This record gives sequence, C-alpha cells and structure tokens, in this order.
Amino acid sequence: MSASFKQKPTADGFFITGTDTDVGKTYAAACIALTLRQHGIPVSPRKPVASGCIRQDDQRLLCGDARILQHACGSKESLETICRYQFSPPISPQRAIQQAGLFISTADLVTACTPAPDHFALVEGAGGFYSPLSSDGLNADLAVQLNYPVILVVGNKLGCLNHALLTLEAIYRRSLTAHSVILNDVSADADNDNYYDLKRLIAPYELPCYHLRYTTNSLPVALSDFVV
Repeated sequence: MSASFKQKPTADGFFITGTDTDVGKTYAAACIALTLRQHGIPVSPRKPVASGCIRQDDQRLLCGDARILQHACGSKESLETICRYQFSPPISPQRAIQQAGLFISTADLVTACTPAPDHFALVEGAGGFYSPLSSDGLNADLAVQLNYPVILVVGNKLGCLNHALLTLEAIYRRSLTAHSVILNDVSADADNDNYYDLKRLIAPYELPCYHLRYTTNSLPVALSDFVV
C-alpha cells in the first residue's frame, strides 16, 4: 500500500525523538526519509550533536547515524553538515561537551539544524526526550526551539507502553504538536500485541501509529499511509 500525502506538507520539518536510547530513532528516521523522497519531497537530515562517534584512520570522527541518514535522504550534504558536533565518548552529548571543555548551547544546535533551501528538515535527537543534549538543555528544549511536529519512536520491549505514554505527556507539557508514534521492533521476539495495545492507549491523542517490524538488514522501508 502506498503512502498518502496532502498536496503540500503542513510543516517545515519533523523532530524525531524516542522513549530512550537505542530504540531505533535513526532507522525510523531513515524510513520516514525514504517515504518523503518517494513522493518528491527533498529532505535535509540533521543530527546536530552525537556522542559515541568512531575515530577514523585520518583521526576524523564518524557519526554512523549521520551516514545512515545521508544515504536514506540521498543527500549531497557533508556528514559534518548533517552532524555538526561529534564526540567520541559513548556518554550523553551534554557530558561529552563538558569533558571536551566546550560550551554548545541549544541555540547553537538550532543553527546546526538549518536545512538546505527548499528542503524538508528531518532532525533526530540523541537519547530520549528528556535526555541531556546541549550544555544548557535537553532534547525537549531543542524540540521547543525548532517547533517542528514531534514523531515519537518507541522501542518494542517490556515497559514500552508506560514509556510511550510518559513521553507523550512530556511532549504535550512542552506545548508541542505530536505528529505520530512509531513502534519499532528491537528484537526478533518483540511482542506484536504491544502495537495493538499502543494504538488503543494513544487513541485519545488521535495520533497515527505505525509499526516497524524487526529486520536484520537495516534497510529502510516506506511507511504505508504516512501523512505529512
């Protein structure tokens, strides 16, 4: 089934957040990017800050998430443009920034999220919605400053329903618009009943709920019936 779209996107971008770290935000963002591209919408991917980046032979850092987003969007932008601030320690970006002796504000991250002209912005945070992100703020603070509709990625595992509802409440407490919820299977034995429970529990929010099945090849798939 092909994705359905309004004639023109009603927003300039999306902010992709998660219920936690390692819930599949980048994979979900790549699936969204593919869906947008298939319908002729040019996308600028942005992950403004990342930790746990890999040191290359030339001593430059590589953000694997940025490379995945670059490929999914078919972007000609450099990895340094997609992910401006990169750090090696596998800790929160806020702590990595502090250990590097730097001060990178939420305002700096907003600037790093500026998309190419006439492109749709696809911004991925780091960690969960309330995870520390900049020297002076959380993922939530960046989301507020960008004011894009928020897509919540939920890792399909024990406790995910609670985490999803808590995060949705936090999103609305920040006076943000939630666009949709994506349940992502993080293992081959993920409980498929969680998808039906999640749809029922978020029904009062009147949000679309999508389900990404577990895969071992990590290639993005288009989301059916996705509406910008």
